[in-house]
Amino acid sequence: MGLGTLRHLVIWRLLAMTNIDFVHHPHPHTENRKLQPPPKVADEHVGVNGRLGAAITRRAGTMWAFYIAAVTMATWMVLAGFAWGPLHKIDPYPFAFLLFLGNIVQLLLMFVIMVGQQVLGAAADKRAVVTYQDAEAILHECLQMQEHLTAQDFALERMLKRMEQLEGKMESAAG
Repeated sequence: MGLGTLRHLVIWRLLAMTNIDFVHHPHPHTENRKLQPPPKVADEHVGVNGRLGAAITRRAGTMWAFYIAAVTMATWMVLAGFAWGPLHKIDPYPFAFLLFLGNIVQLLLMFVIMVGQQVLGAAADKRAVVTYQDAEAILHECLQMQEHLTAQDFALERMLKRMEQLEGKMESAAG
């Protein structure tokens, strides 16, 4: 048997003898995460009023809502701003009636938007908790990988020391 073949046999035997002292402990949230999807606003059970408030809040917070309000006000100002305008008699300059109507809409929407924000905020809080738990599980898995790598390093060090000892014995036996 040649020296190269003998080395290969020794390496394979060392690999078979080497065990890594590591047991993986998965984070409990990892398995629970597979069973339950992330929370959504639609999952919140808040009744008809809560759903209506959330829907109005979503619609009132868009650029289309702004465009509609801006066009309505611009049209009102044009129709009431000139003496020939059809709205000039009910809303003379400086548009007091327009401001009055705008304030009524704002006051009514304020309460609806507050309800909608409460509903949307509850779902966001639940998502934040799930995100935190996901980050915690990821950190746990990273620490498990680090422990596994450390255990592999120790196993490789033991194997290298054993190989050096065997090489020394082989050289002394050959020489």
